[in-house]
Amino acid sequence: MSAARKSRLSPAIMEMDTEALFEKFTIEEIRKVEQETRAEIEKKKEDLRQMVGERYRDLIEAADTISDMKNCAGKIVQSVQTMQTYTNELQQTHMTRGISAKPSQVKDRSVNKEFYGIASQIKLLLDMPEKIWSSIESSQHLKATQLYLLACHIVSSLQLDSSTQQSAQLLAWFPLLSRQWTAISHFKGGILQSCRNILKNASVSDQGVADALCSIMLLEDSSPRQVFTEFLLARKTSVQQCFHSSQHGTSIKSQVCGVIEQINITLRQIYAVFYHQEQDEENDSCNLLLKTLQGVVNPADQKGLSILSDDLMMGSFTKHLPTSITGFKPSLRTPSTPIAAGYLQQSVEQWVETCIKDVHNGVGKLLNYVASIKALTSIRDELWELLAANGDQVSWDKVCKSVVNRRLSLWEEFIRPLFLTRVQAITQDSLDKTCTSTQQLLTQALQDMETTSPECDIASYVWKELGIDMPSPSAWKGRAQNKQPNEAGGLYMKSRAFTPRTQSICSTVDSQLKTLLDDLAYYTTQSEEKTQDNVATTPTYNPFDKYADCTTLQSFLQISCSKCIHRILDHVKKALQASSTQLDATKKLGQNQECLMLVDRALLLGRFCVAMTELSPHLEKAILISEEQTITKMESARLRTSKTSRRPGQAVLSEDNDWMKIKLELLSQTHESYNIWNKYTCSVLLDEFKTCLMNTNGASLLKAATHWDTIEIEEETEDGKKVSSKIRLPVQGSWYVQSLLYGLCEEINRVGGHALSRSAISNLVSNTSSGLVVLYEDLVKEKSTEGSKRLAVSQSQALQMLFDLRFITVIMSGRNEESKSQSAYTERYQKLIQRFEGVVDPFDLDVFSPHLQANLNRHTNRCTMLLGALASADKHLYSSHRAASSGFQEQHNVLPLASSQGRFTLLPLSSSHNTAPSHGTIPRPQAQPLIPSSIKPSTPEPILHKSRTAPASLYSKFGSLKSGWLANIGGQ
Repeated sequence: MSAARKSRLSPAIMEMDTEALFEKFTIEEIRKVEQETRAEIEKKKEDLRQMVGERYRDLIEAADTISDMKNCAGKIVQSVQTMQTYTNELQQTHMTRGISAKPSQVKDRSVNKEFYGIASQIKLLLDMPEKIWSSIESSQHLKATQLYLLACHIVSSLQLDSSTQQSAQLLAWFPLLSRQWTAISHFKGGILQSCRNILKNASVSDQGVADALCSIMLLEDSSPRQVFTEFLLARKTSVQQCFHSSQHGTSIKSQVCGVIEQINITLRQIYAVFYHQEQDEENDSCNLLLKTLQGVVNPADQKGLSILSDDLMMGSFTKHLPTSITGFKPSLRTPSTPIAAGYLQQSVEQWVETCIKDVHNGVGKLLNYVASIKALTSIRDELWELLAANGDQVSWDKVCKSVVNRRLSLWEEFIRPLFLTRVQAITQDSLDKTCTSTQQLLTQALQDMETTSPECDIASYVWKELGIDMPSPSAWKGRAQNKQPNEAGGLYMKSRAFTPRTQSICSTVDSQLKTLLDDLAYYTTQSEEKTQDNVATTPTYNPFDKYADCTTLQSFLQISCSKCIHRILDHVKKALQASSTQLDATKKLGQNQECLMLVDRALLLGRFCVAMTELSPHLEKAILISEEQTITKMESARLRTSKTSRRPGQAVLSEDNDWMKIKLELLSQTHESYNIWNKYTCSVLLDEFKTCLMNTNGASLLKAATHWDTIEIEEETEDGKKVSSKIRLPVQGSWYVQSLLYGLCEEINRVGGHALSRSAISNLVSNTSSGLVVLYEDLVKEKSTEGSKRLAVSQSQALQMLFDLRFITVIMSGRNEESKSQSAYTERYQKLIQRFEGVVDPFDLDVFSPHLQANLNRHTNRCTMLLGALASADKHLYSSHRAASSGFQEQHNVLPLASSQGRFTLLPLSSSHNTAPSHGTIPRPQAQPLIPSSIKPSTPEPILHKSRTAPASLYSKFGSLKSGWLANIGGQ
């Protein structure tokens, strides 16, 4: 039989009788039916047992619940009976509660006396609102609280005293009682509100705070811990209200000082009101709260005193008051135990941390409206005076140790980080504005350039006389002696080739930095005058160090100023790169005027960079402010320990300081700008020179032809006879050579060559001379015939080219002789000379060489002044005038200049004196007077006296020039 069939037949099988079962199924099937039947029976038994067990458990739980209800009902009945007993006892003892008299003093009263007593209580109850109002208005909140509690006691005693028939009928006799109590009951909320307002007011005295706290404890039956927590919350709210929008009409100084004063007073009041000295309770000078509370609730502390003392002195109806009223003292249900020191310190520490966050948030927002460091200094000084006036260091340390268990500085933890951050923000903002304005001024200056402006032609600006060139005698001082270059006058600016636009930009930068330094000095420097004036009034207590952030702020200024300069330098670099890129593209298009404008823009940037190092002295002060401060401190310490003093300003800064690094970066950009000018100038002049040099047709040769000198010479023949002959030699360079040299000098003077550094002139001369050698080498290659070393030029052309090459080399002697390329240049130059000398007949060359060299020397001396800008300061391109014989008076007294000013001729003096100039070359002076030491006046005393008594003479003027602005020309 299948499983499906068995499942279908199982219900029917269960209902079959035994006979039918044996008739229809086999033995095996019957046994299976038996097993299923037995299993079903066991299952039913198990279900029955579970059902009986669950019902039994519910029965047991119900029985337990009934038993608990019975016990609870018994306890309730017992509690009700106990309450009835306590109520009866209260009715008997309420009238004597809080009375200092003994129970034996309570005696039976007569009917009249009891009536007068009740009437007196009612009269006192009617006067109570006025007394409470008067106490609140006079800020006697503790007295108002006691009066309110006395009124409550009177009402309760009149209603609870049922020992007499009159008392039981009081409400019926005096319906005024219910209305009077309604009028008195609202005083509780008013007193509590006034007390909580006092807790928020930091100007209230310690005793006033203690009275307000006692009033809250008596009215709300609070513990010292609860009122202490409420006090901290009230003061936290008070601190937050200092930054509320309703305080916007108050000055920032008042708000900042107000919040610090509140925190300071709060900590001192916590110590005075709540702190309890557990080790020395007898000498406990604090814990004012418990002392005040003890004086109110303990009658033994104030014998014979009561809140009705004034009324009792007046007599009248008060003499009928029962003892329970006249001797009333409030009582507390909650024990008034002192606050543990650990709990006090932990709570105050949390309160301080919360206040720090609130102050940082609130004061930080307020300080954002302070735009100057001077204003911040005023607030800081006001805080210092406030804290100094509120106590001494010993008392403050004692307060902090007691209530916070650590040294707490209100300035260091609450205010100092905010002030430091704000000063740094103001400094950074000022430097950002300086950087932005400088970049804008540079950009505007580059856009406003015109061909007629001084920026494009320095020579026209330098040699144009103005009334402000010599504003004062300080203009004749040297750069080292003149502390303020901006006040040196226009003559000094012209000597340095600083145009008005460059001066304006540097002056703007310097004035902005000066304003910042002066503003920062208020915060970091102690005023000596103020210190001397306030010696007598300055408190001895120093709450904090006002100048602790001096080093930090000076270092920040130094770093920020360096970053500002680097941002300006990055702007200059980008402008130079743009000019260089545009110059290359414009040059290819042949737009010479546009190219010249781009070069002038690059030169403007270069002059600005070098002017920043001289015309912005406050930039150096800002970058060296921390190092100068360190040197000043070291110098002061040295002077204190050493007997020998050093003159002010004699301390020497390190050569590897930040200012020297920035100065080198500025000069590096100047060199970069002059390299752009150098490259362009060389390329333009060499292109023109190449055109003239390579063009060898007849017309070009005629245009380049110059005057030749005819020289008559005598030669001795083999027979001993003298034969005269004439030779023709060049006496000046070719026109295109002189045009090149003159154009080069003209360009140098146009850009202010007198103020250019020696390296800039040397690089220009070196690049030009190297380019000329390359052009001559190309010419040699072009004129050389194939397979032969002889040049296809005539002897006359070779002589002119020899003269040109030597003239160029002598004039352009300003090359850097220490350069590695100098030896290569000399070698290439000698090869060119040899190639051109090879064209000339050797015999003629021997005859021509001395005369050619003499012509070269004469021509060089004639061109000394015209082409002196190309000459090296160490080369002597001219010979001195002949010396006068002893006792010979020349027509003019002359003043030979040093070689550093070699492009000037000898200058006549305004008066004649017997002088004896020396022969030979004039040595280069080293910071000497204008007249060399080799020139000795025959009468030195009169000359010296003349120079002192007549400073307006030309001699004295040029003497001042030598020590002043002209002295800077050769120092670059």
